[in-house]
Amino acid sequence: MPRASIRDALRLRAAALQVLSGRSDSPSLQSSSVCTWDVFLRTERCALALKSRLVMAGSGVPNVLEAAAMRELQRILSARGQLLRIGHLALEHHIPAIVLKGGVAALTSAAPVDVTDVDVLVPPPHREAERLAELLDAEGFRATGPGATAHLAQRLAPNAVQIEVHFAIQDVEVNDAMWQRTRPLDGVPGLARLGAADQLWHLLVHTVVTHPYRRGALRDVLLTMEGLRDCAPAELREVERRIAAHPLSPHLDGLLAMARELCDGLPVRDRFRREAAANYVLRGPLSWLGFSRFWTSAFLTALFAQLGGVTDRRRELAWAWQPPANPSPWGFADRLERSLPRLGRWCRTGVRVPRLLVARIAAWPVAVAARRLAS
Repeated sequence: MPRASIRDALRLRAAALQVLSGRSDSPSLQSSSVCTWDVFLRTERCALALKSRLVMAGSGVPNVLEAAAMRELQRILSARGQLLRIGHLALEHHIPAIVLKGGVAALTSAAPVDVTDVDVLVPPPHREAERLAELLDAEGFRATGPGATAHLAQRLAPNAVQIEVHFAIQDVEVNDAMWQRTRPLDGVPGLARLGAADQLWHLLVHTVVTHPYRRGALRDVLLTMEGLRDCAPAELREVERRIAAHPLSPHLDGLLAMARELCDGLPVRDRFRREAAANYVLRGPLSWLGFSRFWTSAFLTALFAQLGGVTDRRRELAWAWQPPANPSPWGFADRLERSLPRLGRWCRTGVRVPRLLVARIAAWPVAVAARRLAS
């Protein structure tokens, strides 16, 4: 079987942007190998949207795209079912619950995007999130993996997407004003959604700041476009004000600009071609490496910080030095932090900083390759 071609995957991405924006009179995505398609679709997660545009244009749909679109649709339907179930529990037990990110599109959009999990936010105190999680456990879900700084351990049921019960939103301040701007989800009792400006801001921050490896992924551009369409002019100006005040404003503004061009049917300038190339390299030629849990996060952060620029690298270094905000996932380190907090924190920092330096060295050749391929 031929290997995935990174340059062909980038050509697929350029063609897909034309198709998604409606700029191609005779769209064609037939030329790439199955391996290249696989790398492209696992990175961009836009199969259902691409298939819909191709069908509307009367163009053929490659078999590999058809199969990926079916998998995405199955996950979207699963997410809808999970959210209806959560809405019923939240209504019955008087727990305010907000659906986040792609879950909103799964319930309300005529063109939903791929989802791998369902995110629901409940108000403080932390006990409210635990109460909803316990209700899910009583319905047959089970906790899997550790919790995080913003959500409890994921809840999993057979043949269904995972559920994350949030008590906070990473990198976004959740305050009383945000809760007051929430809106009910039409036709889904028990569930609400963020205000339009808050929803768009969360989508931008989640993609650019929280998960920089997803910058410019076509699935997230499409989801940002949905959030953009929902904003009134005054709400959009509020989001633009927040972008201007953020340290990573060039990346946030670039994602919003791509979503706006896509929404308006204009030629889309790809601001994240280097990030796409890096993801294709990791999922293609370097997929055999199978990075361990210990290195994956540090390596990805270092790689996309190098591609992002000086501000990204400074933020990465500042994070490595700052005191940890959540318990260590490693048993020995967690016990040390509980018994000797100051020593435990210094030990974690003593691991973080060298790991960052090693990750930067390992990521450098991949960043160089991504830049060359993207150019």
